[in-house]
Amino acid sequence: MSQRRPRRRRARPGPVRALGDPVFDLLGPQPYTEVQSYLDDTEPDGHHYYWRTEFLAGLEDGLLAGMRELFADCPVPEAELGLLHLGGALNERPADDGAVGNRDARYVLGVNGMWAPDEPEAGRFRQWVRDAGARLRPLSTGATYINFQTADEGDDRVRDTYGANYDRLVEVKRRWDPGNLFRSNRNIGP
Repeated sequence: MSQRRPRRRRARPGPVRALGDPVFDLLGPQPYTEVQSYLDDTEPDGHHYYWRTEFLAGLEDGLLAGMRELFADCPVPEAELGLLHLGGALNERPADDGAVGNRDARYVLGVNGMWAPDEPEAGRFRQWVRDAGARLRPLSTGATYINFQTADEGDDRVRDTYGANYDRLVEVKRRWDPGNLFRSNRNIGP
């Protein structure tokens, strides 16, 4: 179990400072190990985790209603449907500036399930997460952050994530890794 450190007072950037005193303040330099431990209490070691994520350009009509309907039918006791807001530098550059792309993304939508290793309903839980992600995908940009993809998502998902930058990355791969040594990830083949 991680120990909580006392709240530290840090200087906050101007726009955030105008909001008032936060409940907790995570802005400022932090050791990597501290950031990596943020979810220790809510995502315990030993559980099984499965998810689907999508980038969203905005909060489209029907998104919250769709999320509410999915939760109403959710069989996974420890499921989450969440939205993370993106912005700033990600959106300030042209789409072809760097490999990541997705400069139109303003939010990340996550459908997450977790369960104990001996859960007899694990297959049904995974299927619910897949179906929920597929149901919400039409509201997305069609892409997601590459590190949020699961191994059972196809190569088309990798291509969709990089969009117009994909062909450029294939050329880089052909030049620098023609034998596909670096392939144990969401791979772009040479």
